[in-house]
Amino acid sequence: MIEWIANEQNQTIVYQTEGIKTYAIFNLSYVKHLCLDHLFTYEGYIKAIKHQFDFKYRIPIYLDASLILIATRRIKDYENIWINYASIASITYIGNRIRLGFTSHQTIDIAMTRQAFSEQIKRILKIKFHISKHFHKVDYRK
Repeated sequence: MIEWIANEQNQTIVYQTEGIKTYAIFNLSYVKHLCLDHLFTYEGYIKAIKHQFDFKYRIPIYLDASLILIATRRIKDYENIWINYASIASITYIGNRIRLGFTSHQTIDIAMTRQAFSEQIKRILKIKFHISKHFHKVDYRK
């Protein structure tokens, strides 16, 4: 399971429960590939979420129940890290930083306030509810 995705030395490092993988692209390109693997484009997803929820920035990417990505900064910022919310096992707030513990027992400290992180969680829950509402909708077309 992916835990977090970061840029490092002009490549993407994907930290997973099973180990680390590297790719010769930046992390935003990797996230765009993940979206395509889940049958939608990143750009289409962002447009739909903005239309549906009126979110302007820092839009979480809900790929499936085990892969929910949160950007820690602006998405085009080289220092941005994508966190997989579904793999977080513990959260510790330390001033304006957050220490995240993952299912693999790895930890990472990110520069994000409690309020900003809480807002991301609220957005994830809204998106998740909206997706599940449409998934469970019964259509009796003939």
